[in-house]
Amino acid sequence: MGETRKKTKEARFRVVIDTSVLIPALLSPKGHAFEVLELLFEGKIINYYSTLTKAEYYEVINYPKILKKIPLDVARERVDVVVFYSKRVQIKRSFKKSKTLLEKVHDPKDIPFLDVAYNAKADVLITYDRKHLLKIRDRVKKFKLGRHEFYILTPKEFIEFYKKKKA
Repeated sequence: MGETRKKTKEARFRVVIDTSVLIPALLSPKGHAFEVLELLFEGKIINYYSTLTKAEYYEVINYPKILKKIPLDVARERVDVVVFYSKRVQIKRSFKKSKTLLEKVHDPKDIPFLDVAYNAKADVLITYDRKHLLKIRDRVKKFKLGRHEFYILTPKEFIEFYKKKKA
């Protein structure tokens, strides 16, 4: 019985880190986005990705505005480290054909991150995407997709949430 309690107390948050958080964290070792990656590297949270979200991580580091700030080989190495510390989830149920969801989100590139949150049974989707993802959450910052409900938080909100829950 004591062993079960210990495991429960040490349970790690299951998260999905959106590209909008990954990029600023790769560019600077300061700020809330980088703090999220530190929690990942310290094993305090588990980040999940799919083949599609991983592909987006690598696609975005090739954008000219990113390449002006960081050499491609350095960016690739940093994304490799994030992927190494993360877990791949198989997408058994996808919402990419859901017209209702697309009407809410407006950006089809955000749906793979929602698919990961659903299939990984994530606690939190961490994003800076104020234009799409942050708009779909309810007043308590949650979003329900199918039968799974999870938070959609900015890195700052997540760090505050994490500290509060772990206190």
